[in-house]
Amino acid sequence: MAAKHSVRVFGTARFILSFAVAVLVLLVVWTAVRAVGPAEAAKPPTLVLPSVARVTIDPPSPSVSPTPSKSPTPSKSPTPSKKPTAARTTTAVPEKTREPTTKPPVKTTPPPPPAKVEATLAVTASWDSGYVAMGRVTNEGDRPVRWKVTVSHADLRDLRLRGVWNATGNLSGDSIVITGGTLDPGRSADFGFQTSKDGRGDARPAGCNAVGGTCRIR
Repeated sequence: MAAKHSVRVFGTARFILSFAVAVLVLLVVWTAVRAVGPAEAAKPPTLVLPSVARVTIDPPSPSVSPTPSKSPTPSKSPTPSKKPTAARTTTAVPEKTREPTTKPPVKTTPPPPPAKVEATLAVTASWDSGYVAMGRVTNEGDRPVRWKVTVSHADLRDLRLRGVWNATGNLSGDSIVITGGTLDPGRSADFGFQTSKDGRGDARPAGCNAVGGTCRIR
């Protein structure tokens, strides 16, 4: 009795399942017709399986062996300090005593004594356009001298030297320079000259001087 009862129950469940599947198919067809039309709905439904994403698995890369760490550099041993060098003892060598060098005395030549010349000048004749003068030079020094006497004039125009005797003379501006020879110590020399001029005025010398001495007009 139990077996028959189970057969009836199984048959009923099968009928209900078949009916439900048929209703489900009808609903699907009806929905398809309304959505895409009778032509597309007549085609059997296509079952589309969901696509599965491909996963590419890379081969495992070979493991890189770790770089061995460098061994620590051994620290340098401290340089031993240099031993102090013993100070060298130097024996002082006595310097040779230098003998004083005696230089010969330098002979200095004393300057020659200054010449001592005495000259005098005297006008022996004069007129408006000239004059005549005589002079004497005496060496009162200790060495020979070459004498020279200069006779100067003032306010004379176009002065001319007409002649000189016992000496050499020349005109320098308004002065007359009389030069003689060498005169030994204690010796004297006489000389004379004549002048002329243009215009009025005193035709006389204004002054005179002698190299190495003095000169005066008397």
